[in-house]
Amino acid sequence: RDPRAPFPRPPLAAMSSSKQISLRTAAAVVAAGFTAATGFYRLIMLAQPSPSPKKFYIFGSPVDKSPSPLMHNTGFQHCGLPHFYRAEDTKDVERCKELIQDPSFGGASVTIPMKEKLFHLIDERSDAVKAIGALNTIIPKNGKMLAENTDWAGIIEPLKPHLPQSRVEGSKGIVVGAGGTARAAIYALKKLGYKDDSIFVYNQRTPAKAEKLATEFNCKAAMDISDIKGVTVLICTLPPAARYVAPEAIFSQKPVIFEACYLPPTTALSAAAKDAECVMIQGLDMLIAQGVRQFELWTGVSASKVLGPIDKATRDMYRKTYIEKEEGDKKE
Repeated sequence: RDPRAPFPRPPLAAMSSSKQISLRTAAAVVAAGFTAATGFYRLIMLAQPSPSPKKFYIFGSPVDKSPSPLMHNTGFQHCGLPHFYRAEDTKDVERCKELIQDPSFGGASVTIPMKEKLFHLIDERSDAVKAIGALNTIIPKNGKMLAENTDWAGIIEPLKPHLPQSRVEGSKGIVVGAGGTARAAIYALKKLGYKDDSIFVYNQRTPAKAEKLATEFNCKAAMDISDIKGVTVLICTLPPAARYVAPEAIFSQKPVIFEACYLPPTTALSAAAKDAECVMIQGLDMLIAQGVRQFELWTGVSASKVLGPIDKATRDMYRKTYIEKEEGDKKE
């Protein structure tokens, strides 16, 4: 049969004069044809070429214990994507450049000490990157390299359920520290609705850095936070070695306490916050939230689709690797 020829139809006489085909039979024929066509359409959709495998990385050092490979590879597997994500422990800008220029490069997470060192490899910066002054995500798009910062999203998403606008209105937020994560924290608080003069930067070790950061973001620096009233959130961006603990005058206001570091599972601040019965958000929450946002930027897959499997895999690993070990060490 000539494929260009139309499908044959029953003779009109057979349908009307001879009454050999009933209306019910004719309807069945039409339905069968529709079903076949629909099945053929579905086969065409399934036959669409899958995306070519891409390589994703986390750049920085040390990154050997980073949960990011587990998070993103879980997402790729869940979505049936052929990509692979691995840790590239490096402080070498040229090594990063080499991997970024590879045609199979799909994207990268960027952590210390590389967050401010790769800007010369970037073509465009997001508004968040411009404001925060650091990148943590590289996205290849249409032959260009785009820089994004999802750290602020990692801060704001876990805070949203605890800080509705009614609670933010007229209240104060404190950021402890003056590094890159502190910059992302200030940006996140502004996005949540905190006014410039309601955000306080505190850095006991080097107050001058807090002053400089506050000036840059048009907020306030504090030499002492004990007398600040109306505090609804405190975000600590200091390393755990600092063993920072907020004053009792802050804990008594029952603010949300946000500990940005995710290791160790229990810090001096998180233990004190638990004793004070404050809402405590861990660095692991931030890590997962910012990572899910990265996944969405790279793949176009909605964060809501992969949050469940990524969250479960990461928390399971974290519990078995770190929490159970910490509990075992305490028993000994």
